[in-house]
Amino acid sequence: MHEILIVDDERSVVEGVAATLPCDDLKIGMVHKAFSVTDALAIIRQHPIDLVITDIRMPGISGLELMDRVHELSSSTQCILLTGHAEFEYAKRAITGGASDYLLKPVDDEDLIQAVGKALGTVRREWEELVSRDNTMKTMRDNLPLLRRDLLMELLQGHSIPAEALTDKLSQLLIPISEHDRVALLLIRLEEPFVHYGYKDRTLLEYAVSNVAEEVLRESCQVWTGKEAHGYLAFVIKRNHAKSREWTKPAVKEQFMRLGELIQRQVETYLKGTVSVVIGEEGAFPAHLGASYSGALAAFRKHIARGKGYLLSLGEHQEKAAVQTLSRLYEPPTLPDLLEAGRWDDFEKKLSLIFEELETQFGDSAEHAFETFCAVTGALSFIAHKSGYGLFEFLESGDRASLNFESFETFGQLRDGLFRLAAIMRSSLEREAADGHSKLIYKVQRFIEEHLDRAISLQMIAERVHLHPVYVSQMYKAVTGESLTDYMLRIRMEKSAHLLKTTNLKIYEIGNKFSYQNATYFIKQFKKLYGMTPQDYRDQHSV
Repeated sequence: MHEILIVDDERSVVEGVAATLPCDDLKIGMVHKAFSVTDALAIIRQHPIDLVITDIRMPGISGLELMDRVHELSSSTQCILLTGHAEFEYAKRAITGGASDYLLKPVDDEDLIQAVGKALGTVRREWEELVSRDNTMKTMRDNLPLLRRDLLMELLQGHSIPAEALTDKLSQLLIPISEHDRVALLLIRLEEPFVHYGYKDRTLLEYAVSNVAEEVLRESCQVWTGKEAHGYLAFVIKRNHAKSREWTKPAVKEQFMRLGELIQRQVETYLKGTVSVVIGEEGAFPAHLGASYSGALAAFRKHIARGKGYLLSLGEHQEKAAVQTLSRLYEPPTLPDLLEAGRWDDFEKKLSLIFEELETQFGDSAEHAFETFCAVTGALSFIAHKSGYGLFEFLESGDRASLNFESFETFGQLRDGLFRLAAIMRSSLEREAADGHSKLIYKVQRFIEEHLDRAISLQMIAERVHLHPVYVSQMYKAVTGESLTDYMLRIRMEKSAHLLKTTNLKIYEIGNKFSYQNATYFIKQFKKLYGMTPQDYRDQHSV
């Protein structure tokens, strides 16, 4: 939605222009008003204004000078100039200064709406061009190493990417690997003396080690390089099959071990330090990467290099691993992340997948059931504490003793108990959020009704409730279905109608009571809501 600013030293002109614009049709989300150039510049510095509609002749700085300053602050902001003086020099100056349009007062409603629509259309086209494919591709090329690393991390962590989307990403990022290619994963950990280096020197060493490894590997492999979350250097390697198509599995393993040993030797010779290297077996890309990565991390956890780095084949290590982990429990998005984002439906779906894996693959494992219990109650405790509550506060006193792992005798009981706790918490927290919105709406409406005799801005309302103006506006519309501007107009007109029926106050006096200093504008607004003038309304409802 667009934000526009109307500037004129005559309040009636500002209000009249604002009332004329069909904001919903023009996709205008916020109309700012200023009665001097100083106020206008202050608003422009605080808000992303898409269009300024300004009078040319104003005390002090003119609208033409304001337009120049606007373009200095934001080159994308459009300007429409209003004036009561149909002079060619003004029009010429407006056009050369970059004005979107030039309208003469009094402005015809249709001409104004057409000019605003044209200006906002220009804004939209400029933004669409900014995010066009060409610009996106240029940005992507500029950030190629980071984007490659991010994609590698997604695959290592087990993210599921649709085949077509993955193919497109690999192509865009110039990665020489395709789906179903046979690949292996190689991880490198820096050892002595690199582990004692400071951040800056260590970063330079990682870059140097990565270059050494790539140089060694590229002799016989296609290489995709990145740095994973634990600080290890990761390399996805695909053998050049033109040279080694008929190699047996032991021969492939021997080749990889020889490459790993060469990397260690080159680092020791030229960088005067040691590295540990874990090399996985070949498997189909990308499905193979997640399991290979988990195995490599396990290998690093179980081996400590003492002075000299080690070289390990992951296949040997994996054969010895008897206990497996619950992959669903830890793959992203994690349970705490889902709860923090308020995605309760996705939390429950993930919980179902966790129990499906638990029951089908670990049906006799109390340890894995206990792991699940701790992880789920930990995530629920996290969101409870972040919301200002203790976990037990959501349970009746008689139910709190049941929140104990020993109280569950079957997987079914455990699943039902955790789902029930999650449902209780969700209901309570969502009800609290709804109550909070109701209280906020009441505060906003009370403030407006207490200040109907003056001009009320969104900024004034936001300051009263201590929230950001955009949030207040969006929240009010979402909860009530009515914009703040429409509510203020409606409440003023309803109270005006009551006075028309019950008092002998003159029409301009009633308008003055509700901040309308211009009687003509008040009559226009009243007719907009009730379909008749105030006098006709009074005549119709007089006894």
